[in-house]
Formats: sequence, C-alpha cells, structure tokens
Amino acid sequence: MSLRNILSNPAMQTPKEMELNEEWNNFMKKIGEVSGLVKDMASGDKKKADAAASLADQYLNGKVIFDENVEMKVKSDRTVINAKAFRSMENDKGEMDKDAWMAEVSKDADMRFQDRKVRRERADTLKTQAVKAYNRGEYEKALSCYNRAIDQVKDNPMLYCDRALTNIKLGNFQKVFNDCEWALRINENSYKARLYKAKAHKELEEFDKLEECRAELREAFPQHEELTNYFLDKKQEYEEEEEEEEKED
Repeated sequence: MSLRNILSNPAMQTPKEMELNEEWNNFMKKIGEVSGLVKDMASGDKKKADAAASLADQYLNGKVIFDENVEMKVKSDRTVINAKAFRSMENDKGEMDKDAWMAEVSKDADMRFQDRKVRRERADTLKTQAVKAYNRGEYEKALSCYNRAIDQVKDNPMLYCDRALTNIKLGNFQKVFNDCEWALRINENSYKARLYKAKAHKELEEFDKLEECRAELREAFPQHEELTNYFLDKKQEYEEEEEEEEKED
C-alpha cells in the first residue's frame, strides 16, 4: 500500500483534519442543494419552478433543513441566510434573481466559516489552559476550561474525552458516561471514550457493565489490550504518571 493511501485513510487523520474534511463536505453539500433549487427555478418548467420556489422560501425562513435527502421540519426560526435581504432581490413579479441569491448564499457561507474558525481558535486556547491546569492538579479549573471549550465547539470528540478524564479525577463518575456517549456519537471508533466509560463503571463498582466494556474494547481494539488492562487495573500510585502521558497524546 502506498504512503499516499495510508495517509488518506481516515484512521490516520488527526481529529482536526477529520473535522475540516467534514466541514468542507457539509459546505459543498449545502451548495449543491441550493444550486439544485436555482436550476429548477430557471428550468422553464412551471410546476418544477413553483415547487422549487416554495421549498426555497421554507429554506430561507428556516422551516426546512436538508440532511441526507431527508427534509426535517423545525419549529423555531433557524434562518441561515438573511431572508429580509432576499426580499429586496425580488422583481415586480415576486421572482427572485438567482444570481443575487447565489451571491448571498456564498456570502453567508463565508461568514459562517469565519465564525466557525474563530470559535475553533477559542476552543483550542481553552483546551491548552485546561491541559495546563490538569497537569498542575487544578482539576476544577481544568473542568471549567473544558466546559467553555465545548460551548465553543460541540463536535470535537477529544474535548468530551478530556472532560470525561477530568471528571474521573474529580470522582464525578456519573458525568463521565454522558461525555463518552457524545464522543462516540461523533466518532464511533473512539478508544478513549470506551476506555473512560469502562473506568467509570469500575469506580462505581458496576462490574457487569465493566466486563461488557472490556469485551467491547478487546474486540474493537485488540492492539491496545495491554494498555486497557493497565489503565483499568493499575494501582493508585501509578495513575498520575499514566494520565499525564495520555493528556499529551
């Protein structure tokens, strides 16, 4: 297998690279959806154009969100593009100028991209502060930083895993499960999420669930069996050193 193929494998990508790829794919998907509506409205087929215009109105007013060819109705106004601005683009017949529409879509997409970039930078700064606080033994401060980082970026599985480990250190074992579940929703192949979930079950003396987690870890990550056993079975005096190593990974 070539080096290029190896590096292109999702398993070899960093969380940030995976996040950027997903964001780009979502952006291109939205552009495709909007382009399809514009094409239908300009097709000359009145029935198709009317249907596309109706759907476009709902799209602009936040009443429809596209997700993998499924239309999901939402009650609240989740307007993505400034609908008021679009009304000014209509001609006397109430028809929308498709070039103006595409220009506004592009402008809005750029604004959302820049907003996302700023929030990612804030989250990275907060994560750095959290790691430093954790390594100093300031676990409450680390937890606060992770909370604020997740408020900025809610789709980074590593943030949830890091917060779960911090809650383990604080003895907040019940809170670990929610973070691990969120991490697994975002990345079903998260080793750390499964590992920390098992650790919380052990500390709560839920041994049946612990064994279920161990079995899942053995099946999904046989290459990490030694590390799994070490983390779950280690003695207290070794915890500080091992956890600090994990935080650096």
